[in-house]
Amino acid sequence: MADRLADGLKAKGLPPVWPVEANLVFAVLPAELHKRLQAAGASYYPMHRATAPVGAFSRPDDVLVRLVTSFATTTHEVDAFLAVVGR
Repeated sequence: MADRLADGLKAKGLPPVWPVEANLVFAVLPAELHKRLQAAGASYYPMHRATAPVGAFSRPDDVLVRLVTSFATTTHEVDAFLAVVGR
């Protein structure tokens, strides 16, 4: 599911900032998208900006996030998350 999530984000212009390994996807989200995802009930982990690679942020209010999938994550959940990203 992490690969599905990463591929979907990349298709929407939000590629992972590090290679996807196991079940984690790290991405930089515009602040407006971050707020929209939270309002839609998405659960993920905002991270400290200093942990991002140099040049990861294109706007001062971008948010680095850690997205975690598991064996219980469904394609429906990933696709619903990506649908909010695409709005």
